Amino acid sequence: MEPIVFFLLSMEGLFLVTCAVILIYLIFRRIDIKKTENFEDRDN
Repeated sequence: MEPIVFFLLSMEGLFLVTCAVILIYLIFRRIDIKKTENFEDRDN
């Protein structure tokens, strides 16, 4: 493969892996926040 193609594919892969890690972090963070919130803290 040409070097520019390899570079672009590796950047895309790095971007997708980073997005997946951030998404997993936010899901677990929301679960932890939900465990500690009580009725008065809700936004309803």
